[in-house]
Amino acid sequence: MTSPVAAEHIGEEPDDEEPALREQLTEREDKIYVENPHRIDLFGKPLSLIIQSEMSLEVLSHAELGDPSLDYGRLLSTGEIEFEGFYAATPSISVFAQLNLIDERDLDSSNPDGESGFFLERGEMWLHYHEISGGPFSIELGRLDFEDDRLWWWDAELDAVRLTWEQDDFEATVALAHECFPSRSDEGFIDPEHEDVTRILVENSWDWHEDHSVQMFFLHSRDRSGGGNVGDILRETREDEFDGDLAWAGVRFAGAIEAPRRALVGYWLDAGYVRGRETIRESDDFAPGLVEIEDIRTVDVEGWGFDAGTTILFPHPWEPRLTLGWAMGSGDSDPDDGLDRGYRQTSIQGNEPGFGGAERFNAYGVLLEPELSNLSVFSLGLGCTLLESSSLDLVYHNYRLAHAADELRDSRIDTDLTGGGRDVGHGLDLILALEEWESVQFELSASTFRAGRAFGRDEGTWAFGATAALRFAF
Repeated sequence: MTSPVAAEHIGEEPDDEEPALREQLTEREDKIYVENPHRIDLFGKPLSLIIQSEMSLEVLSHAELGDPSLDYGRLLSTGEIEFEGFYAATPSISVFAQLNLIDERDLDSSNPDGESGFFLERGEMWLHYHEISGGPFSIELGRLDFEDDRLWWWDAELDAVRLTWEQDDFEATVALAHECFPSRSDEGFIDPEHEDVTRILVENSWDWHEDHSVQMFFLHSRDRSGGGNVGDILRETREDEFDGDLAWAGVRFAGAIEAPRRALVGYWLDAGYVRGRETIRESDDFAPGLVEIEDIRTVDVEGWGFDAGTTILFPHPWEPRLTLGWAMGSGDSDPDDGLDRGYRQTSIQGNEPGFGGAERFNAYGVLLEPELSNLSVFSLGLGCTLLESSSLDLVYHNYRLAHAADELRDSRIDTDLTGGGRDVGHGLDLILALEEWESVQFELSASTFRAGRAFGRDEGTWAFGATAALRFAF
């Protein structure tokens, strides 16, 4: 997401305008919009400066389910100060830089993987040439923010160059991304998930009717990093479980209509297909902070996934909302035939579309946060507007494997599925977002998850989590 300060200067509309019909049924931006940032005159042009801060506390009763011997929780305190600077050298050429100062403290001494640290993290840093020579093309170079509307395809900051073409109701972007430097000052290496990974990202959109659009997506990701050999012992922070040469293609249909009695009905359908080859490294704990590679295999990949649903906003006091959603990623019924038919997401997805409230949250569960792979997720959400710019949401999730497996491909809670069944469990999220003040936001989420039959002897175990976050800007 482009900074609101930068958006004013590069042709994007700030978020304080009256929202369109479709926008009323999606999230509002999770960025504090500062109407009057600090400005310094630099060579006759204003340099806009913003400082934003966030304090959060995260509590998790179980960091792992399925292995009682590794049953521990998490209590994480995070403080962050974000510095932003924007400079428009000319009406078409602008520069933006963002730097984050972060302090993380794991306060739970029972967590064997607990890590604390104080570091600098580079955020967006780019040079933008808007409407080259007065035409429909724009180009960006640097550390860019990639976000699709629902964050189902990508939600990441990457070192890249991006070309954008805009004409009336059409927009097309193509980007080449490759990480060049570590993102954190306390790590002298690039995150293994992004190291030596070259990505080509394409996104095309057509607003074919007011409040209705169709979008097409393509991503080719080639990982040449390598991650060690069988028997190698690595730090957990250097573990690289997946290397792939994969291509994704997909489409999205989204929009909103005004139903009888002025109810608003929004809809979405995302569909994706992935194909290629992937190398998988399976590791086990060797010592605190260390893992040992036990097996390496390479498979062909061909899978599919979709996410479809609707949100209905009723014209009554408090603007009550009802959301129904169903998402599924294909699974693999035969892990030994050399062809993995399980869908996997792009590894840079966010899965945080929002259900019409004031804040984004994970559509597949705030506590579990699973990747949509070999998994079906049914969601039912109820929400309402509080005061002027705040919201309350209650969302239920039902999880079921496409095929029995020994783990979820990726999730916030580590999973050891020993039961042989397909019932993963049920989740419930409560999200409160307060945004009544110009420069202050507060979010509180509380979640629970009940393990299903797939967890074997941990079936019926309850996991709990909560997060409180306070953001302010000046």
